[in-house]
Amino acid sequence: MSNNKNITQMFSKEAFLKSAFPAYFFPLIMSGGPAYFLNKPELLKASYSTIALPSLIATVICFFLLKYLKEKQLFLFHRILITLLLIVSIGILSLLIIQIFALWTYLLDILPSAALGAGIIGMTKPLKKN
Repeated sequence: MSNNKNITQMFSKEAFLKSAFPAYFFPLIMSGGPAYFLNKPELLKASYSTIALPSLIATVICFFLLKYLKEKQLFLFHRILITLLLIVSIGILSLLIIQIFALWTYLLDILPSAALGAGIIGMTKPLKKN
């Protein structure tokens, strides 16, 4: 019972929203703010599309993947190792999506942003044995 309660609290809707909102808004603010003040419309457009969205998508994927791994008690490694595995897997998935949709011009927007989202969720949601 305590195991399910721990998983439920750690991966609740509230915890999901606390992870998802910063994953989108921080990259948006960090790239959109300077773009606005420097009058760079192409960077401003990229800040809410190809910079902030990959971070949000990576966070959502990693959140549900970590929830599944926690429930099944699989791959319960050290936090840094799990984070590195998430970053590599999200990087591979990002490259696959870039290849499929021919988004090579956005490579340096998508990859770092997705890796940042995966890294943050990996470090904030540690997997421990129950």
